[in-house]
Amino acid sequence: MKNIILLIFLAAALFTACSDDDNGTGTLKVHLTDAPATYDAVLIDLQGLKINASGDSTSESGWQNLTLDTMGQIDLLMLTNGNSILLTEDELPEGRINQMRMILGSNNEIVVDGDTLDLETPSAQQSGLKFNIHADIVDGETYSMTLDFDAEKSVINKGNGTYSLKPVIKVITE
Repeated sequence: MKNIILLIFLAAALFTACSDDDNGTGTLKVHLTDAPATYDAVLIDLQGLKINASGDSTSESGWQNLTLDTMGQIDLLMLTNGNSILLTEDELPEGRINQMRMILGSNNEIVVDGDTLDLETPSAQQSGLKFNIHADIVDGETYSMTLDFDAEKSVINKGNGTYSLKPVIKVITE
């Protein structure tokens, strides 16, 4: 009887060791670009990118930080006419990305007629600029997207010499 129990235990251990629980990984590349605007500069203070991913029952779900290749103040108007910068190239477990958040710091500015002014970003520093993605990360594949930040439509002139940012971002997938 002990030999049968030992044999069952060894068979179960061998089966568990040989099963493939790894879900695999894919790569997510995120670029940033902008459409032309009538300002001298629109500077955003990029501090983070997060994704909300849902995988199968064995993978972690919820908000995850991405590793930034580019961080700090970025002049959106330098990213026009086909120019872009790579924000991140992260390896992620297979699964579905539902949303992304762009977290901005407090150093956001606009330059108008040579004057540098603060650019108010009401919710971008706390919860981030949130947009829907709905993309599947597949084992061995690279998923690329470009965040097309429209500075002209995103900057609101409040009429009293101040400006605020109400982001208009289009997600372009490849």
